[in-house]
Amino acid sequence: MRCRVGLVATCLLSAPVPLVCQDTLTVADTLPGRAINLGVDRVGLSLGNSSRWNGLRINFSDRAVREVNGVNLTLWRPRENRFATYRGVSVGLSPYGREFHGLSVGLGAVVAEGGARGVTVAGLGAVSNGDMAGVNVAGLGVVSQGDMYGVNLAGLGTVSQGDIVGLNLSGLGTVSQGNMRGLNLAGLGTVAQGDMDGISIAGLGTVAQGHMYGINVSGLGTVAQGAMRGLNLGGLATVAERGIAGINLSGLAVVAQRKVQGITMAGLAVVGIDGVSGITATLGGIESTESVQGLAVAGYRVKSPMVRGFVVPVAWLRAGRLEGASISVYNRVVGEQHGLVIGVVNYARELHGIQLGIMNIAGNNRGLARILPLVNVHLN
Repeated sequence: MRCRVGLVATCLLSAPVPLVCQDTLTVADTLPGRAINLGVDRVGLSLGNSSRWNGLRINFSDRAVREVNGVNLTLWRPRENRFATYRGVSVGLSPYGREFHGLSVGLGAVVAEGGARGVTVAGLGAVSNGDMAGVNVAGLGVVSQGDMYGVNLAGLGTVSQGDIVGLNLSGLGTVSQGNMRGLNLAGLGTVAQGDMDGISIAGLGTVAQGHMYGINVSGLGTVAQGAMRGLNLGGLATVAERGIAGINLSGLAVVAQRKVQGITMAGLAVVGIDGVSGITATLGGIESTESVQGLAVAGYRVKSPMVRGFVVPVAWLRAGRLEGASISVYNRVVGEQHGLVIGVVNYARELHGIQLGIMNIAGNNRGLARILPLVNVHLN
C-alpha cells in the first residue's frame, strides 16, 4: 500500500504543472539565438536576440533582427542584420540595420541599408544607402547614397549621392552628387554636381556643375558651370560658364562666358564674353567681346566693341564704338565716338562729340581739323 501511494505521489510531482507567470516569462528561440522575454505579445523587456520586440530590448550582438520599436541597446557589433528596422532609441557600438527612425547612437558607426530618419550620432561615421533626414552628426563622415535633408555635421566630410538640403557643415568637404540647398560650410571645399542655392562657404573652393544662387564664398575659387547670381566672392577667382549677376568680388579675376552684371570688383581683370554692365572696377583690365556698359574703372584698360556709359581706364581705352564719356591717357575709338573723351592722346575714326587732350585726332574732320591740340570737335 505504501509503495502504491509513493508511486502516485511521484507521478503527480513529475507531471507538467501550469505556471501563473507563463504569459509574461518565456524563453524564445530565434534564428540563430535566444532571448528571455518579460512581457505579453512581444511587449515589455527582452534580454537577448529577439527578432521582433516592442519596449526595452537589450542584446549583446544583433543578428537576423526584423523589427524593434522602443529602446534597443546592443553591446557589440551586429552580424547579418540588414533587414532590421529600429524605431525609437537605438544605442550600441555600431548599430546596423535596414532603417533607423528616431535617435540612433553608435560609438563607432551607425549604418543603415535603407535609410535613417531622426537624430543619428556616430563617433566615426553615419552612413546610409538610402536617404538621411533629420540631424546627422559624425566624428569623421556623414555619407548618404540617397538624399540628405536637415542638419548634417561631420569632422571630415559630408557626402551625398543625391541632394543635400539644410545645414551642412564639415571640417574638410561638403559634397553632393545632386543639388545643394541651404547653408553649406566646409573647411576646404563645397561641391555640388547639380545646382547650389543658399549660402555656401568654403576655405578653398566653392564649385557647382549647375547654377549657383545666393551667397557663395571661397578662399580661392568660386566656380559655376551654369549661371551665378547673388553675392559671389572668390579669394582668387570667381568664374561662371554662363552669366554672373549681383555683387561679384575676386582677388584676381571675375570671368563669365556670358554677361557680368551688377557690382563687380577684381584685383586684375573682369571679363564678360557677352558683356559687362553695372559698376565695375579693377586694377587691371575690363574686357568683353560684346559691350561694356555703366560705370567702369580700370587701372590698365577697357576693351570692347561697344562702350556705353562713363569709363575711366587709366592707361588705355580701346572701343569699337563709344557712347558716353571716357577719361584715359590714350582713348582709341576705331569706330564712332558719340560723347566726350579726355586724355593725353585721343583718336576717333569718326568723331561725333568732343575730344580734350594734348593731341586730338578726328578721322572725319577735314584739313587741319583732323589733328588739333587741346580741343577737337565734330558735332554732326
